[in-house]
Amino acid sequence: MAAETPTATATPTPTPTPSAVYKPADASGPAQNVPVPVLPEVAKTETKEGAEAFVRFWYENLSFGYETGDTTHLEKISAPGCVFCNGLRDGIAEAWANGRWIAGGKIDTPVITVMMEPGSEPHAVVQVIQSQIEIRTPDGALLQKPTPATNTGSRAGITFGSSGWTMTDLGLIR
Repeated sequence: MAAETPTATATPTPTPTPSAVYKPADASGPAQNVPVPVLPEVAKTETKEGAEAFVRFWYENLSFGYETGDTTHLEKISAPGCVFCNGLRDGIAEAWANGRWIAGGKIDTPVITVMMEPGSEPHAVVQVIQSQIEIRTPDGALLQKPTPATNTGSRAGITFGSSGWTMTDLGLIR
């Protein structure tokens, strides 16, 4: 009797799963796979560097809100009494209502200067560059004339407490 030769069984080669690719919003639909902002470790410290990292993180969450309509985390890191913060959040909610979405509105903060002086609330002066904002209806049409791109300065009041930094006040520098 002849010896049987063992047959090799093919083991399936793992197929790499395609990672979700970011796609900005346009007339065909809302943004997809928008990266969720991650709080840097340094932003958890009561230092100038921590305050700067927090302010940048706050604006990343605002930008995320424009792109996704989700302002949940932005609310958690903003004080309830921050009037301008609440106005931005409400504006995003209104823009995203009734099946609409925002195309554009992406925010960059190339310059953040933090002031931490004894006896006064820490604050930051921030250069805020925001791309044009288009509010799109469910069929992709423009709801209204686009809001032009901006390059402005803001003053951000911040406090550090038991849960870390919080945006307490925000206003445009005119």
